[in-house]
Amino acid sequence: MKPLILLFALALALTLAMPITASRNKGCRDVFNNFGHCAGYIQGLGNKPSRVCCLSVTNLNSIAKHEPGGSVRICQCIEHFASYRHHPFVGTRIRDLPRKCNTRLSFPISERMDCNRAV
Repeated sequence: MKPLILLFALALALTLAMPITASRNKGCRDVFNNFGHCAGYIQGLGNKPSRVCCLSVTNLNSIAKHEPGGSVRICQCIEHFASYRHHPFVGTRIRDLPRKCNTRLSFPISERMDCNRAV
């Protein structure tokens, strides 16, 4: 009887952990590929965001809106991306990005990433 209870408890634990695991398994490749086009501008290395950067923001917005937990995943990936960069994010560049790309961000990004703000 104890092995059956143990098996049931293990199955329940795995089921409860699935959404978190599924989100992590999605990875960050798509976010890195998109956000990488904006990194130079956000870090103050370019004068304006490129057309490709703005298209990439549109792609990220779409992911954030249509993927359950997409905003959080994108935020966490950008936070991870930022930790490997030599130049910090420039606050004014982050705030100007939506205006310069004629859009709004559906995911949080700031000088000090706070993915708890993601909805």
